[in-house]
Amino acid sequence: MLIRPDEMPEIEEPSNDLVMRRLVDAETGDGDLSVTWVRLAGRHRRLRTDRSTRVYYVLEGEGRFVVGGEPEAEARTGDVIVVPRGVAYALAGDLTYLVVNGPAFQSGDDVYE
Repeated sequence: MLIRPDEMPEIEEPSNDLVMRRLVDAETGDGDLSVTWVRLAGRHRRLRTDRSTRVYYVLEGEGRFVVGGEPEAEARTGDVIVVPRGVAYALAGDLTYLVVNGPAFQSGDDVYE
């Protein structure tokens, strides 16, 4: 299956300063994983998910991630950030990234703190 991000609809989420495109969801990924393209320009609210481990791959730009009680980490193009399920985290910056959820993201998975 070929997926072209520029052919997927943009979804705006002003409360988290981002625009996203869902590339693989629970249906197309058989529930095993989901992949979302995201453009963040600002600050994403602190959150956690108790269902999935999340992997962020920075496509371009720079940002800051705070995962659990770890010190703030500066992330840039090519970096990977792993957020274990159940661990609260926050991010901010001007960056484009892919976020992979395993198992796949489902509506209601994000718990904002």
